[in-house]
Amino acid sequence: MKLTRDQARSLFLHTAIARELRSRESEGIEIARRNIARMRSVNPYAAPLLDEWERILQESIDQIVDSMLDPGFRGQDLRQVTPFGGILTPTQRADVYRSFAGTA
Repeated sequence: MKLTRDQARSLFLHTAIARELRSRESEGIEIARRNIARMRSVNPYAAPLLDEWERILQESIDQIVDSMLDPGFRGQDLRQVTPFGGILTPTQRADVYRSFAGTA
């Protein structure tokens, strides 16, 4: 499956998030859970994907990362409503985007 540039950038970003999540697993999962609660109040139409993220966050770290990095349609949909905002610092995020731009 060929990804669009935006989809490839999102996957690239989530690869960096996954590395950080592995190093701060408990904290990262707690951040994601808080984000899901906040996202529910802002975007009730995203409930099905947020429900799926809540289920995924109960799995092992390997399964969470596999879901985050799934290059298929399911992974693409999940990354559209990612609960992992705040896992990377703004500087880390900017570095990831700069690195991605260098690969294009």
